[in-house]
Amino acid sequence: MPTETHLRTLEQDHELFLRLKDDPSVVGEVYDLYADRLYGFLLKRCSHKETAEDLVSHTFMKLLESLPSLEWKNAPLSAWLYQVASNALTDHFRKASTRKDTQLDTDVWDPPSADDPAWTAELKIEGEKLREILKELSDRDQEILDLKFFAQLETAEIAAQLDISPNHASVLVYRALGRLRQKLVANPQV
Repeated sequence: MPTETHLRTLEQDHELFLRLKDDPSVVGEVYDLYADRLYGFLLKRCSHKETAEDLVSHTFMKLLESLPSLEWKNAPLSAWLYQVASNALTDHFRKASTRKDTQLDTDVWDPPSADDPAWTAELKIEGEKLREILKELSDRDQEILDLKFFAQLETAEIAAQLDISPNHASVLVYRALGRLRQKLVANPQV
């Protein structure tokens, strides 16, 4: 189901950018639009709630610091935010000397309670299988799928984030999903 941020046009983003340049307090509106998606993207990549929260804060602080020199590049504002968040995460991993594929916080991925405990257990088992198989994919495929499904970016936003054409982004998503599908079929007991 598309969210409000998916329904934003490039014109709306440009208008928001111009208002932000004129009035830094508009950062609250930008935060409301993008913080949850950035948090989900970062949490999936680093598997630590507090780190993801810190990196989201860092991203918006960087936005405020960069405002005087920031220029409109005819791309969604989210592309800039995701680039800053990705760079901050890379810096975090370098400093911590940890790998991005560490074990996920289990409380984050627990499905919501349902009336049928067997269904809830089945969903949890399937989710664990999927996470294990995702770790087997290349870093590029993981990044593409993270942007598409965890950050919930549209193809045009993924293209802007990766500085590629929307068609190329669409092909990368399609191929990454194909490789994921192949691994799921080949390893049904994982």
